[in-house]
Amino acid sequence: MSNLENKEIEYFYSICEESFFPPIDLTKYDIPENILQYIPERTALAYQVIPIALLGDVLTVATKDPLNISAIDSLRFLTQMEISPVIALSKQIIQAINKNYSLVRDKEEREAEKDVQEEKVSEIDSFKAKKFNLKEIAKLSKDAKVIEIVNKILSEAVMLRTSDIHIEPYEKDVRIRYRVDGILYESKIIKKTLQEAIAARIKIMSRLDITQRRMPQDGRFSFSMKEKQMDVRVSILPVDFGEKIVLRLLDKDSINLTIEELGFSSYAFDAFENAISKPLGMILITGPTGSGKTTTLYTILNRLNTYDKSLVTIEDPVEYNLNGVSQIPIKHDIGLGFSHILRATLRQCPDVIMVGEIRDNETVDIAMKAALTGHVVFSTLHTNDAPSAITRLLNMGVEPFLISFSLNMIAAQRLVRKICVKCKESYDIDLTKVIEIPLRYRERNAILYRGKGCPDCRNSGYKGRIAIVEALTLDNNIRSLILKRASTVEIREYAIKHGGMKSLREDATDKCFKGETTLEELVRVTTEI
Repeated sequence: MSNLENKEIEYFYSICEESFFPPIDLTKYDIPENILQYIPERTALAYQVIPIALLGDVLTVATKDPLNISAIDSLRFLTQMEISPVIALSKQIIQAINKNYSLVRDKEEREAEKDVQEEKVSEIDSFKAKKFNLKEIAKLSKDAKVIEIVNKILSEAVMLRTSDIHIEPYEKDVRIRYRVDGILYESKIIKKTLQEAIAARIKIMSRLDITQRRMPQDGRFSFSMKEKQMDVRVSILPVDFGEKIVLRLLDKDSINLTIEELGFSSYAFDAFENAISKPLGMILITGPTGSGKTTTLYTILNRLNTYDKSLVTIEDPVEYNLNGVSQIPIKHDIGLGFSHILRATLRQCPDVIMVGEIRDNETVDIAMKAALTGHVVFSTLHTNDAPSAITRLLNMGVEPFLISFSLNMIAAQRLVRKICVKCKESYDIDLTKVIEIPLRYRERNAILYRGKGCPDCRNSGYKGRIAIVEALTLDNNIRSLILKRASTVEIREYAIKHGGMKSLREDATDKCFKGETTLEELVRVTTEI
């Protein structure tokens, strides 16, 4: 016996003595063939592990090093099961891998030859003819091939900085698309025969009902990859050829940003700093879905989250978990809406309240009265710009005096793509012919920037996104205009001329001149001239 083998055996016995992990002699153990499907052969070789038993959702795995946390976490992510390690000698693990996986390969090759000899039937025809078999689908969803496909979709999405994954069934195939920096890109096409198994796999991960295929379902799950902790919100919607699945990836690192890191221009940064420093009042963030409102709100909450303050959020659903913040999810099924929770929350007298979205008259009335009675309140509203939020609140039946004295600031927000720094280049342009930018910016000649395209940005010329903001700070004159029920146009004109507010398009134009984004993004994201 070599010195190397002696050292390994010594290490083997020391681990057995010092830990609670049991040893196993693989030479005397028969591994069931169906267990091998949970860990692919190349993964088993890479980590020097082999699955040996399955009990419920716990997969027992033989490994030479049960203290290798990174390997155990990777296997947990790959299989979506709890991993129970047992200790075996490295030599025995390699022998077991070579022996058992080769038997499976031989069997698969024989079955493949048999299939070729049988009468060929179109995959799509056989799929259409086949009825939904719950037992078969549930079994297939735990197949190693299906697990690997779902895990590859998730891992590729993280690598590409994807915000949403769209799994879309069509008549003859299933299309996978990723939303990167706000734009959808097609990734791959998957065989129609795997559609039900992939849907079932995602439902199992999200703890949803795999038997329900005719009603929408919502769920969530978490996974770790490359030191990133990702939360995934799952939305399943019945469509013509199956179920469309959209997975929203929520990167927990994104909520650890500071206000400076959000990329606000100096005027918007100062407006936010001034508004959140006040001891009471309301701040509204407006904009469409996907405009970064949630990230901004969580960033502000992080800023205010100190030991001497009580913070509460009311959300539908809770998107990120924040330490030190009491987070309450909406539960429509039992009649627990925003207004009910907000009224109950106020009895506990928190310092800061975040209401995920203002949807009805009762909620906005309670929130604004809370802002008048010593609370700092944050919320969101769906309007195209900041001044329009005042008109929207008036239309919801809120009294002008309540809007005037409770609001500190309204900020409209959008996200524009940032120019890739690795392929950034400048070019000259005659702005007198560019009617999309505000008149005061139309100098005769200017230098702007764009991305040429490189492997780092997948030849798009863009990498990452940055916020553009229209920040309306309420001063005494604007409060007077609100009390007079002035029009949106009047409030906008005053805010730009005397209040220092910049429109979304003006803020985007400033970022074009600074080389942060492009003229094309300005036109794509903003509408006003």
